[in-house]
Amino acid sequence: MKETLNFLTKEECAYFIDMIDKNHAPSSVVEGGDEISSYSETRTSSTCNLNHSEEKVQQLQKKISDFLGIDIVKGEHLQGQLYEEGQYFKPHQDFFSGPAYNKHSLASGNRTETLMIYLNDDFEGGGTNFVNQNKIVKPQQGMALSWKNMIDGQVQDNAMHEGMPITKGKKYIITSWWRERDWNPSKDIEAFHQQKQPPVYANPSEVPKLTESGFKVVKCPPAAWALIQDCYTMLKEKGVTENWEGIKAIIPTGESEMLDFEKIPFIRSMVHQELLPLHKEFANRNVRPSFIYGIRSYKKGATLTTHTDRVETHHVSSIIIVDKDLRCGCQHKEFGDDWALDIRDHAGYWHKVYAEPGDMIMYESAVCPHGRVEAFQGNYFRNLFVHYQLT
Repeated sequence: MKETLNFLTKEECAYFIDMIDKNHAPSSVVEGGDEISSYSETRTSSTCNLNHSEEKVQQLQKKISDFLGIDIVKGEHLQGQLYEEGQYFKPHQDFFSGPAYNKHSLASGNRTETLMIYLNDDFEGGGTNFVNQNKIVKPQQGMALSWKNMIDGQVQDNAMHEGMPITKGKKYIITSWWRERDWNPSKDIEAFHQQKQPPVYANPSEVPKLTESGFKVVKCPPAAWALIQDCYTMLKEKGVTENWEGIKAIIPTGESEMLDFEKIPFIRSMVHQELLPLHKEFANRNVRPSFIYGIRSYKKGATLTTHTDRVETHHVSSIIIVDKDLRCGCQHKEFGDDWALDIRDHAGYWHKVYAEPGDMIMYESAVCPHGRVEAFQGNYFRNLFVHYQLT
């Protein structure tokens, strides 16, 4: 990360602020992969795509290219952002991952570097917080802040950052992203549509059996487990009781809450990407991320109906045990029995599988019937479902 003072003059900052004021619209964000949402709880700012035909915009693009030492053809068009009082951009990375990479980066490559320019500093709050470095950068008018998102194809964890909430006034910035190859969004979309489409299955019998037994228990890789723990810390007090249509067919007794990863789409995508190699190795086939719903918290008395998962998209999956509290409040014992996953292997035999926080039960979820037939006796049992699709 590098701070460069007086990258733009006050007059240049005023020019771009006026441009943003005249042309801004609610910011978009890539939500969970390949779709772009114009509203998100993750990001509440407004965005202006700077008019690249204007001479001053072209001059700024050239100045940034020279400063970073990157060929100008690798730079995305410049964006201006406006944050008003109470607005923010939650912790995120600028690079693309998972399905988002497939849609936005197949031709151009990923975002390797970011340069941000603060156009004003007459506001309160709004610092740029690099959450893994415990460093908050205080905006100064005209200052450029630059950092690397990837080095030699490796994601830089220290690049995780957030735009902190504005407590008073308005904050204006310009953001510039730079790619691995020449930036060509049309070719990115063309390459996306030319991808080999995943096989389509109509019922479980059509899905190929990928492993000898259909399941195994492994430890969650440390990097993914750290991300999951961060998610859990953020969401553990924000569970919402599941009451969607059909929930009683899946959880016929007791109740459950969902700690929803829709609130943290960037981290959800990172978890998916971190666990991709492990699921690819388990399947011995190429897979791509399909779904992560969130952490389900089962309550006392809950059961899970025996079922197979969605045949279209849930081919290789994991149940990651996040946390459990087996205290039952019973008169004669302090703790209830541990809660097993019942799963049938490819030979037709049923197994009771027990796991601890940090364990992953990897399984062929569209093929192997699974459920939890005994009622849960404890206080809560929390696990994360991660799903991948054969390609």
